[in-house]
Amino acid sequence: MFKINFEKYDFTLIAAVCICTVFGAFMVFSSSTVMADVKWTSPYKFFLRQILWVIFGFAAMFVTSFLINYKFYKRYAKWIYLFALVLVIAVLFVGVLRLGAKRWLQIGPFTLQPSELAKIAVVIAIADFISRKKKLVEKWKGLIAPGFIILLMLFPIVVEPDLGTPILVAVVCFAMLFCAGMKMNVIFAGGLALILLMVEEIMRKPYRLTRVKDYLASFVNIDVSSYQVKQSLNALGSGGFWGKGLGKSEMKLMYLPEAHTDFIFPIIGEELGFLGAVSVIAFFMYLFFKGIKMSKNMPDVFSQYLCLGITFLIVFQAIINISVTTGVFPAKGLALPFISFGGTALIITMATSGILINLSQYNKKQSRT
Repeated sequence: MFKINFEKYDFTLIAAVCICTVFGAFMVFSSSTVMADVKWTSPYKFFLRQILWVIFGFAAMFVTSFLINYKFYKRYAKWIYLFALVLVIAVLFVGVLRLGAKRWLQIGPFTLQPSELAKIAVVIAIADFISRKKKLVEKWKGLIAPGFIILLMLFPIVVEPDLGTPILVAVVCFAMLFCAGMKMNVIFAGGLALILLMVEEIMRKPYRLTRVKDYLASFVNIDVSSYQVKQSLNALGSGGFWGKGLGKSEMKLMYLPEAHTDFIFPIIGEELGFLGAVSVIAFFMYLFFKGIKMSKNMPDVFSQYLCLGITFLIVFQAIINISVTTGVFPAKGLALPFISFGGTALIITMATSGILINLSQYNKKQSRT
C-alpha cells in the first residue's frame, strides 16, 4: 500500500499556505456579499464558488506536493510548455469574450484561463534551460534561447489583450537568469527591449495610455488618480490600526469595483486594519525568504531554479497587486495569490505552491546534515 511520509516535508510552509487560502475564502465572502446580493440575488454566490475552487486547489496541491516528484517537470518540461502554448493560442480563436478580452476557454460548465498555466510552464522551461546550459547563460548569446521561450509564450497573451501577465512572467524570468549568472548588461539589454515593446503596446491601447497618464499625474495631485485607486486608498486609510471589523467594510457597498478580486487587499486593510494588511504582507515575505533559503539546499540545478522561479512568481505577483491597490504602480489586473476570488488562478497557484512543498523535503534533508 502506498504511504506518504509527511514528516519529510516542511510543515510550517504547508500550514502557512493552508491558513492563507482559508483566510482568502473568508475575505472573498466578506467582500462580495453585498455585490452578489444586488447583482445575482444571492449573497453567497461568489463564496460558494470560491469554496469549490479551494477544494479543487487543495486536491491539486496534494497531488503536486506528495504524489509528483519535481523530476517529472524536468523530464516533461518541453511538453508542459507546448501544452500551455497550444492553450494560449487556442484562446485567440475559440476563447470566451468577457469585458473586451479573450482570456478564457469554456470547458463544459467551467472556464479555464490558460495564461495562468503559461506562467508556471515558462518558469519550468527557463529552469530546464538553465540546468542544461548554465555556462551559456553567462554569455550574450545565452539570452537568445530564453528570450525566444519567453516571447513565444507571451505574444498570444498580449494579443488577448493582457499586459499584466507578460510583465510579471518577464520580470520573474529575468530574475531567474540574473541569479543563474547572466551579466547585468545582458539583462539590461533584454529588459530595455521588453520595455520598448511594452511602451508600444500601451500606445496602441487608449485605455492603457489613460491609466499611465493618470498614474503619472497622481504624483502631482492624488485627486486625478483612477477611481479604483482613490477608493482603494480610502478603504486602506479608513481601517486604522485595528480595522472596522470583519464584514464591516463600507467600500464593498458597490463603491470599490472588483473588491473580491484584484482589489481585495484594501478590503482587508479596511476591515482588519493595519494589522491585517501587514499580516498578509508578512506571509508573502515569509514565502520569499523561505523559497530563497530552500533554493540553496536543492539537490541539483533544475530544482534550485525551479524553487527560485516559483517563489518569484508568487511573491512578485503579490507585490504588483498590492502596489497597484496602494497607487505605487499603474492600475493592472492581477489577482492577490491565495486570497483573491478566482478559479484557474487559485488552483494553479495552489498547485504551484505544492511543487514548493515537494521541494521542501530536500531542504529538510540538508538541514539535518
